[in-house]
Amino acid sequence: MDLLPVLMLLQVTATLSQDWHRDFEAVKIWQIKDVPGRQSYSGVSTHSDYFKLLYTDQGSMSMLVGARNALHNISMVNLEESLERIEWSPRPFDMDVCKKKQKSEEECQNFIQVLGKKDSGDLLVCGTNAFKPKCRSYRKSTDSIGYTQIEEESGVGKCPYNPNHNSSFVYADGRLFGATVTDIAEQNPLILNGQMIRTRSHDSRWLNDPNFVASFDIEDKIYFFFRETAVENINCGKAVFSRIARVCKNDKGGNMVLDNTWTSFFKARLNCSIPGEFPFYFNEIQSTSNFFQGNYRSTDLSKDRQQMFYAIFTTPENSVRGSAVCAFRYDDIVNVFKGKFKGQENFGHEWLPVPDEDVPKPHPESCSENSLDLGDDTMNFVKSHTLMDSAVPSFGGAPLLMKLSLKSRFTKIAIDWQVHAADNRYYDIMFVGTEDGRVLKAINKGHTKEIESVILEDIQVFEDKQPITDIKIFHDKQHGLDKLIVMSRENIMSIPLHRCERALTCSECVALQDPYCSFVGTTCAASDRGLQNIVEGKLPACGAPLETTTKKVTPEPTTVVMSTSSPKCNCSCGVPSNNIPNPHSRSNFGVTNNTVTKMPQAGMTEKPDENAFAPKLMDESSVVVGERLEEAEPSSLSVAETAIAIVVAIVISSILSFVAGYKVRSCTHTNDDNDDAFLTEKHDIYGSLHKNHQRTLSQDSNKEPRYVNHSDINNSNKQLNLVVNLPKGSNLPNGNAPAKPISNMNVPVSTDNKTYV
Repeated sequence: MDLLPVLMLLQVTATLSQDWHRDFEAVKIWQIKDVPGRQSYSGVSTHSDYFKLLYTDQGSMSMLVGARNALHNISMVNLEESLERIEWSPRPFDMDVCKKKQKSEEECQNFIQVLGKKDSGDLLVCGTNAFKPKCRSYRKSTDSIGYTQIEEESGVGKCPYNPNHNSSFVYADGRLFGATVTDIAEQNPLILNGQMIRTRSHDSRWLNDPNFVASFDIEDKIYFFFRETAVENINCGKAVFSRIARVCKNDKGGNMVLDNTWTSFFKARLNCSIPGEFPFYFNEIQSTSNFFQGNYRSTDLSKDRQQMFYAIFTTPENSVRGSAVCAFRYDDIVNVFKGKFKGQENFGHEWLPVPDEDVPKPHPESCSENSLDLGDDTMNFVKSHTLMDSAVPSFGGAPLLMKLSLKSRFTKIAIDWQVHAADNRYYDIMFVGTEDGRVLKAINKGHTKEIESVILEDIQVFEDKQPITDIKIFHDKQHGLDKLIVMSRENIMSIPLHRCERALTCSECVALQDPYCSFVGTTCAASDRGLQNIVEGKLPACGAPLETTTKKVTPEPTTVVMSTSSPKCNCSCGVPSNNIPNPHSRSNFGVTNNTVTKMPQAGMTEKPDENAFAPKLMDESSVVVGERLEEAEPSSLSVAETAIAIVVAIVISSILSFVAGYKVRSCTHTNDDNDDAFLTEKHDIYGSLHKNHQRTLSQDSNKEPRYVNHSDINNSNKQLNLVVNLPKGSNLPNGNAPAKPISNMNVPVSTDNKTYV
């Protein structure tokens, strides 16, 4: 097997492996212990809290966080909990029933998962309640601190059974719109409003094993984001696609065809992929930011903003572990739902665009004032055509941020929208959480449509590498606070949005490329009035960093005046290949091959050097002999020609040596006199002749013996084991006597240790 392809394959594999494990290189990397101004809330120390951010109130600057058997009210200013905690543990009977369902004691707790704040100020709180979902309404007490329970109801269809199940909800217009499951086996997913209007049950064209990640209230519609097994791709293999679905808030269901069922439920695919002839898709949506006015690239006009959101997408677990951040415009979403539908004629047929003539009028995308008045043709069409043909394209046409890593993937995202920087441009700053407890701060710094994202900071928020489950940006203009609240199941941490003050010089401040930071006066501060260059990360106004310059030394003239007291040369200099002098002798001066060196003359002194302590350069005409630097005449041959001549000389010498050796060997074997001298001694005594190890030599002198074994001429015990191939037809070495039979000779016969020539 050829070794070269194997080595090349190993090299390529090693290179790919290094690239595979290479993580993002941020401008700044921080450990949480090095981040000033950090705050933390650890909750209960006796068990896992399962923190889940449910509601934030900018007025009271507090957040309501669901947890195990409790609802915490935590201040976003200092992460301190108020006394208005709601305690809600499951009843012992419900816990016993839960354990009989083969659930652990940890699972048979009440994990608060859903919260809605009513116009009256009352709270609607729903929890898993030991795999028996319940909802309660709480009212703030007037005579004491805290809340008082006012009613309780079933939470099936509003809250999941398992806290690990992906569900979502939004409270709008006095109703709870939830996306979850209705059974403990999680086989019956649904999207439900407070009036029991839901998606069709066990219909894969509506929902096919979904995982809900977010929901929003926009205008007269509710939007849900989830991932599910793509029914339209089933002929090409099982795959998971990301979806955005929408329903009308005032949908009252249909007639007999869609009784208590949405008449306005439609869904479309979200396309987050690397463009190309064969796009690479990040198919599984994990989380979204909130909807707001922004732009995927920096702008210099505040009016150049779009209603949009950002979302995190990943590849499947058994695929290349990749993550990406894509942005989407609300206008593109609306246009997709106004477009063509996708459907199939019958089961087993391809999914194709539905012709316009088969779509009822008006287009089902618009919300009806009274869904009960819709005709049967519209009801039948909606029942079997919930999927739009086109996918919602990503804003900018490609992911804004990507990561390939075996260690962790993106989990959550938050956006600080349209931050005004010192370069007089507006930036959307992305904060991305990961599975190993890090937060990446990133921007798209490009001014054009080209995406040029840069990671500004990589912060290890949780030292034990807990996955980040939520991120929230908090601005308190009254107190001058700008914070990032980071949450895991075990802890809540807050850190400043920037660390501008850690840059000590103008160059360091500009190199941060952080829209929050600029160099003002003599410090790096959070300001949009100082020096900054976000695109390049350097600014001439800051001054160029000091660089070490090397002075070019001009070679001395080729004529060198030498004296016997010349200092030693410490340079590593070349010497001619022929007539190499003894390096330890100072008297080896003279004529060498193609080089003439000048002998030092008596009475000559060394010319003083103004740069005695500076390194000296040696030109090509200088030659070192022993430890002295001598002048040499220019060689008539170039270095390449000299090398070629040496190689040719070596080859010719080898050939001549081979020919000479061959001639000498031929003469030795063909000269009879030489053979006689070699085989004959004072007495003509011959050793035994063997053929095929045991057979004797035939008396026929015309046959050539194959092996000859010569004994010692003195008949001593020492045997001479030398065998010579005799020429055919020749006499024995005495020149007269023919070969005699072995039986007539009284010479010991050696049957081993034969030498073959």
